[in-house]
Amino acid sequence: MQKRSSVSIARNRLKALVTSDRVNCSPAAYEDICRELFETLSKYMELTEDNFDVEINRNQVIITFLGEET
Repeated sequence: MQKRSSVSIARNRLKALVTSDRVNCSPAAYEDICRELFETLSKYMELTEDNFDVEINRNQVIITFLGEET
């Protein structure tokens, strides 16, 4: 796995804090969910943490993979 930039880490931590407040779970739980989704999907797809994004709100979970278009 590649080393993530400080900006990427800070962005993800802030996102975890805001999202966890919206869905009423702890920031640690939100980060655990995102990490587990990444680990599971990376078994089947080539992913890096920089091109993988998860958004969770009260109604849905959105997983975005920013890869090459085919």
